[in-house]
Amino acid sequence: MSHNRRQLLAKVAYLYYERDHTQAQIAKELNIYRTTISRMLKQARQLGIVEIKINDFNSDLFALEEQLKQRYHLKKAVVIAGEPHANHQRKEQLLSTEAALYLKQIIKPNNIVGFAWGSILSGMIGQLQHPIQTDATFVPLVGGPSPSNAAYHVNGIVYDAARTFGGHSLFVDAAAVQESKYIRDGILTSNYFRQIRDCWNHLDIALLGIGGPLSNTSSRWRDLLTDTDRELLKERQAIGDCCCTFFDKHGKILTGDLLDRTIAIPLPQLAHVPNSIGIARSLTKAPAILALLKMGVLNTLVTDAETAQRVLDLDD
Repeated sequence: MSHNRRQLLAKVAYLYYERDHTQAQIAKELNIYRTTISRMLKQARQLGIVEIKINDFNSDLFALEEQLKQRYHLKKAVVIAGEPHANHQRKEQLLSTEAALYLKQIIKPNNIVGFAWGSILSGMIGQLQHPIQTDATFVPLVGGPSPSNAAYHVNGIVYDAARTFGGHSLFVDAAAVQESKYIRDGILTSNYFRQIRDCWNHLDIALLGIGGPLSNTSSRWRDLLTDTDRELLKERQAIGDCCCTFFDKHGKILTGDLLDRTIAIPLPQLAHVPNSIGIARSLTKAPAILALLKMGVLNTLVTDAETAQRVLDLDD
């Protein structure tokens, strides 16, 4: 290419990017067709005459989000940068903040919003600055913990969310796992639970924690499991849980006595929620996150970069 041609391309680029001239103005000034100006701007970028740099944007995170969206047919993927030397609590807090901001972004007046278990979910509401008033209804998607873990009750998350967003809250006054199917069925079909079930059928947003392998001792509800429950889950190779419902690495829900005793929204029902949002991180949970994505239960995932990469690597 001649020197004069490069100079002309540089001049067109200068007028467009630095002087904020429109392509029509440049065409008139240089006596060049308007369509030619568009091709010249493209050629200037291809030849390196123009280099576009976008500040405050991490292209690696964007690439991870796009891979997750395309591979698992997600509506939205939110991936945050990690802090390499941060401890577990700090990483959880960062994700809680991002999840809270995303909820603030999508929530609409009079929505019905469900919360499940999760340490990140329990930390979300306290991260919000200047929340909006929605008159939304907030409801648990699972039963509560054992008395020894009452401080981590999902009802507390729902109450705080309703107070923060200026909405209403409903509560589940029963443990997530009951002694028998008969007791569980009695609770689910009771008059007091009817409003909860109706909300489950009309959810606009579901915020879901994801539990990892059984060896993970940080869960605040798994102490409700009996020794028999644990043995059966190990035999059936449970990889994780969502809404107190266990599944294996192939995404198969582990039905049986435990599930029959569990008070929780059915996982397949979540696939029909407009915003079914999984919020979780950690390398140990990556296999469970991957299995849940393949089940089609989620249409949105909020996680961090190291977890997102591990999920994709496991799938490869």
